[in-house]
Amino acid sequence: MNDIISKKHTVVALISTTSLLLSNTVFSADVEDIRVFQAEDYTRVVFDLSEKIDHELFMLDNPERVVVDFKNTKLALDVGNLNYSQTPIRAIRSGTRNEGDTRIVIDLGEEMKPSSFTLAPNAEIEHRLVVDLYNLESKLRDANFRTESPQSSKQEQRRDIVVAISAGHGGDDPGSIGFDGKIKEKDVTLAISKLLQKQLEAIPGYQVVMVRDRDYYVQLRRRPQIARDNRADLFVAIHADWYRSQRANGATIYALSGARADRENARRVAEKENGSDLLGGVSGTLAIDSFDDDVALTLVSFQMDWSMEQSQIVGTKILDSLDKVTHLRRREVQQASFQVLNSPDIPSILIETGYLTNPDEARRLISSSFQQSIAQAIAQGITNYFVELSPEGTLVAWQNENGLSPMTYIVENGDSLSMIALKHSTNVESLMSINELSSDVLQIGQKLQLNEVSRVVISEHTIRSGETLSEIAVRYSVNLDKLRAANNLRNDKIFVGQVLKIPTS
Repeated sequence: MNDIISKKHTVVALISTTSLLLSNTVFSADVEDIRVFQAEDYTRVVFDLSEKIDHELFMLDNPERVVVDFKNTKLALDVGNLNYSQTPIRAIRSGTRNEGDTRIVIDLGEEMKPSSFTLAPNAEIEHRLVVDLYNLESKLRDANFRTESPQSSKQEQRRDIVVAISAGHGGDDPGSIGFDGKIKEKDVTLAISKLLQKQLEAIPGYQVVMVRDRDYYVQLRRRPQIARDNRADLFVAIHADWYRSQRANGATIYALSGARADRENARRVAEKENGSDLLGGVSGTLAIDSFDDDVALTLVSFQMDWSMEQSQIVGTKILDSLDKVTHLRRREVQQASFQVLNSPDIPSILIETGYLTNPDEARRLISSSFQQSIAQAIAQGITNYFVELSPEGTLVAWQNENGLSPMTYIVENGDSLSMIALKHSTNVESLMSINELSSDVLQIGQKLQLNEVSRVVISEHTIRSGETLSEIAVRYSVNLDKLRAANNLRNDKIFVGQVLKIPTS
């Protein structure tokens, strides 16, 4: 480590926690575990800590490294056993310095931008330091970074709405098996989840956390915890259903049942002495271990009631959108005792997108076009919910207050059309066309439309038993003559399994 310590380095970020009282003990805290998660545009390294610890984060180059120095700390694990395969991390090394500090060096295969934040303990996990390593070539907006420069745009200083997406099953857990014995639920849910991620991240003001983005298994209890670690505003679990009869079909949305909520509230209160529980999500935190059991139970129950109420509302919004693209098995949000829905501070829903045991529905669920329609419908329902109930301090809330659409940008001092295009993953020609600009000269305060607002686009519909052409036209608000013309129909005769093209404006 001496060759690293002796070299000059440039400090990228210095994040200091509240000062700790120093004792005569050289080591006052432990780094208990290090966990690595790979997302599409960044790599997350989570340090599990025995208590709040002062730390310093900086970069070294030639070769590229991220260094984390922990004050008065010892390492309680063997970093040689960590798994960081399929990530840009090449090695994780450790060393002791200043007779009581621990240095962690993360060797990288490419240049990356580090960002970090701390998380307070809850009933399940102690203090954590989260280090996100962003790919420099990523097109993520600057607002997605946890740390922002003082000169960043006023619009970007307002935080994103964070949606956690959990693709059901994974790894050695295939989930439901299709009617043909080959289709696996884990593959369907991951495909739809990735499309949903793409839909939401195309809208300024939204950030997605993927509970899993590849074929691996995440423990049930960890799934909502990942959402809480990332201060998610909404948790969405994507699944596909199974039934012993091949006739069962349709989508269903679930929220937590009252009975499960009561048990969960009691569990959290019973465990409150083991660590402060986090309540209030991104809007604030509440440590219930400072209250007696009766008061703590009341506080948790109030929070859970709010979460369940919001889950019902957002679930209803998504059902309204799904009704345009698929059959609904239940037209109201159902209640069930699913462990992944038990967060008291995050509205949480589970969407059963259809039945893999129904041959017609299974074939649609593995169709890329139908998966796209499902993802678009879910995204539309989510954005409809947040337009009405946007969290305070978010870009979406600010847009609503100022009568702006999710795709509107206000020109500020120093902006250029090329800079705005780069920030929002578009191009100058598109911005000029959408806004009918004759030149690239901008005025401070000018409103620019960045793109068309994401909407549900129906590309096809598979005929089910009992449906008529006129009913389908009414369902999709399409003129019957246009529907016939789009499908080269001479009359209204249709058959089960036939795929209709749905014309859109």
